[in-house]
Amino acid sequence: MTGVDDVLAWDLAGLPTVAARLGTLTERLTDASRAAVTSADSDQAWRGATHDAATQRVRVVAASMRRSARAASTATDFIRGSTAILENAQSTLRSRVAAARSEGFTVLDDGAVTHPEPERRADALYLTGAVRQLLQTADDLDRAFAGPIYEAAVRLDGSGDQVGLPNGSIGSPEKAVDALATIAPTRRRSYWESLSRSEQDKLIQTAPDVVGNLDGLPFDDRITANRVTMLDRLESVESESGADSDEARLLRSMLDDERTFLAYDPETGQFAELVGEITPDSPGVAIFVPGTGTGADDVDDLHTRAAALHEKTGAPIIVWADGTFPQTILSNPLQNSYKSMAVDSRLASQNAPRLTSFAAALDDELATAGPGVQTTVIGHSYGGTIVGTAEQLGMRADRVVYASAAGTGTLPGVPWNNPDPDVARYSLTPPGDLIHYAQDLGALTHGGDPDDADGVVRIDSGYLSPDEHGHRQLLAGPDSHSAYLDDPGSDAFTAIADVILGDEPAHYVDRSPDMHQIDDATKEIERDASAVARISGDLVLDTITGPTRRLLSLFD
Repeated sequence: MTGVDDVLAWDLAGLPTVAARLGTLTERLTDASRAAVTSADSDQAWRGATHDAATQRVRVVAASMRRSARAASTATDFIRGSTAILENAQSTLRSRVAAARSEGFTVLDDGAVTHPEPERRADALYLTGAVRQLLQTADDLDRAFAGPIYEAAVRLDGSGDQVGLPNGSIGSPEKAVDALATIAPTRRRSYWESLSRSEQDKLIQTAPDVVGNLDGLPFDDRITANRVTMLDRLESVESESGADSDEARLLRSMLDDERTFLAYDPETGQFAELVGEITPDSPGVAIFVPGTGTGADDVDDLHTRAAALHEKTGAPIIVWADGTFPQTILSNPLQNSYKSMAVDSRLASQNAPRLTSFAAALDDELATAGPGVQTTVIGHSYGGTIVGTAEQLGMRADRVVYASAAGTGTLPGVPWNNPDPDVARYSLTPPGDLIHYAQDLGALTHGGDPDDADGVVRIDSGYLSPDEHGHRQLLAGPDSHSAYLDDPGSDAFTAIADVILGDEPAHYVDRSPDMHQIDDATKEIERDASAVARISGDLVLDTITGPTRRLLSLFD
């Protein structure tokens, strides 16, 4: 406990000066934050990516200044309110001690009082109780006022146990994470960046699985949080299933130092991986949305495809698999729900808002990490339907590629609402790719054929890479559906790279029929729909007529 000499030595005369200075600091911080925001929007002629990035940063700094101002104001109020009370406690103790000493009593630092004359023992015991009570009161008041002042001080650097909340108050890291998850992504980044690094680390440590999957947060922090989640998951998996389990091996691959994940859910396996680094010098950035069968066990194969595209373009590539994808084209409806099959478009409708939100988060990241860098969104197979639906919902992109896409969107009669008026759209569908059947037969639910859609330029699919004899085979037939994604030297892969770089790709050259007559194909499909599923693991065949369709409808 505080000793008598400590209390008597309190220098309280400087507290009013400290309070006055903190009050001045509060006013200056408040005025500066307002002026910064006003100035950022004062020049109506200044618009564009640089303006948006600068304005975003100004608002973050202004929010941080307002939080500091609130902390300084809190400290000011407590200092002003405590000064007179502490002065009274000190003065009362000083008077009591001085009076006792003037009568020959000895007052020790712990409040004990003694007297050399035995007959004054009772007086000494009484004074001991009185002095110690005054000392306890002074100590209690000191701690009561010091706590809030200390909390206000640590809010300035985030070193305390609590963190700032979006509403300006303070609370536990758990409460901050809950608030972070509920506010709009547009507010999320400003709030996050107004926190100190210490506060951000507290939130990541508290709930890395939440922080790592929130659109609007800086990519570096999402990557850090997801790595923490993966490390936790790996420890758990190795403990429960062993170090040689499939999931443990997969996690160790994902935890390679060169790999970075913008989303990761250990329960569902959903993920988004960034291959490459976003910088102001990036020649572009692409989001690749895969198709049917996508799951956690595809993370390495999709990384390989993205790495090849990154190597060819120099642009960062994001594999977006942060949703539930159909795992089969068509399967026994007694064993699987119709919604879980690629012939159904509902999972595309379910994923599209998530993709739209992620694309907006990428725009936020580019505003600071790569102003002016343009975005290309690529949807392959069932992923094309997801991308098309996201465009209907207002996903922003500079360029869009429908690569062997099942359709252009699941919302009947709803046009694309990409807010970029100059968006460039391309389609790439090799001849003989069985997705042609889905584009025609599934038009009512998947949106129709992107090759024939207004405003879409069909890219030349061309030829595969030369074989050992230098011969180049035409990209065509059932295998063409995905073959070009694994062939960086193919014309189709090169065309996609051209789009990412902002170059105009070669337009389509008709070298072979897209498909046989639809009527004949429908009969073939009805005779053996499962054969079609075996031919192309990524094919979306949405509308099946006749007996097969009627059978499926019973389980829809």
